[in-house]
Amino acid sequence: MSERANKALYIALSLLIAVVFWLYVDDVQGSAITETYYRVPIEFIGAEDTLPSRGLMLSEGEDITIDLKLSGPRILISGLDKDDIRIQVNLSNISAVGTYTLNYQLLYPDDVDSTKITRDWASRTMVTVEVVELYTKMIPVEVAATGEVAEDYIYMAERLVLDPATLTVSGREEDVDQVASARINLDLTGVSSSISRKFDYDLLDADGNVVEVEGIRISDNQVQVDAPIYLIKTLDLTVKFKESPGSMLEDVKWKLEQNTIEVAGDAASLENKEDILLGEIDLSSLLSDTEMVLDISLPAGTVNISGFTTTTLTISFSDDLATKALSVSNISAVGLSEGQSFDRLTNSVEVVLRGPEDILDQVTAEDVRIVVDLEEYTSNGTYSVPAQVLVDGYDNVGAVGSCSVACKIRS
Repeated sequence: MSERANKALYIALSLLIAVVFWLYVDDVQGSAITETYYRVPIEFIGAEDTLPSRGLMLSEGEDITIDLKLSGPRILISGLDKDDIRIQVNLSNISAVGTYTLNYQLLYPDDVDSTKITRDWASRTMVTVEVVELYTKMIPVEVAATGEVAEDYIYMAERLVLDPATLTVSGREEDVDQVASARINLDLTGVSSSISRKFDYDLLDADGNVVEVEGIRISDNQVQVDAPIYLIKTLDLTVKFKESPGSMLEDVKWKLEQNTIEVAGDAASLENKEDILLGEIDLSSLLSDTEMVLDISLPAGTVNISGFTTTTLTISFSDDLATKALSVSNISAVGLSEGQSFDRLTNSVEVVLRGPEDILDQVTAEDVRIVVDLEEYTSNGTYSVPAQVLVDGYDNVGAVGSCSVACKIRS
């Protein structure tokens, strides 16, 4: 290395050592500097939790600030900002209304050695506060909806859910009494899906005017709003019919008093829904023209917009049909297990047949069979079993109503 390079390195090391030594002397042994910090705010410990739990509140003194003149080593004071200084007043020991003069404590960041900082002067040596009774009341939360939802949709105001639905307002009585309610403004213009989110609110006086009241506390800063926006859809009301000989759908006329219904619900749940099945009607169970009231069961998650909950079904049989009563003694059983025997206790069954009048006149009791199915009856005993009526040789004649046969099963 050249002599010139050695000399430059020596000079740089010398300067570095001098700076380090100067910083050490300035920090440990050097003269202190003084700095003034203006309007440092005060933190009141217990003002937000302890006092309210005792029915008290800080009435005066919350906005107090203190000017400070601090001295200490240059390296500490020069790096200390106003925001690094915290002034704390502890209110936790206050348990009654009154005026209190309290000490305060200065706090610095954890990396600052507070033992090297001196408070030379302060605009206040103590802090005076006033504690008053905390006044509390509940106010309702209201929603003001504006605008029109998208076409074919409806805002279900009666299903609106607010959480919370009331707010707790606390503070001085004269301040709290200015507040009568809280209002959320809900814009529904063009909305086509349900709304679920938190909203800000305005405070209103008793006349519905927005008010700004300082010095009060409110239990919640926002309110969760769940506002259902449903799709409106018209669904057909339908009935399923069970047919049999003598009771065919082509032989009846039927109508529903209401054959459509308007419902509202989530678009996803109604997307593939076109009708509502009211039930299945067995035409052979009807002896004559009939009117019956059917309940309308709505799809899950939907609301009835039309209002009616039932509809009347009218069924009229063709004038070409007639009925005929016969006493039938031809009774047999099927479905017996091996080793079982069937003894009938019913000797004959009264049946009613229905069919075209000219054909029905030809049917006799010998053309009719009563069959009982005993497949499910595996134990010995005496039973009354539903029976099936079969008419041989006449495809358009069948039994009306139901019948049963009393019998005994033996091994």
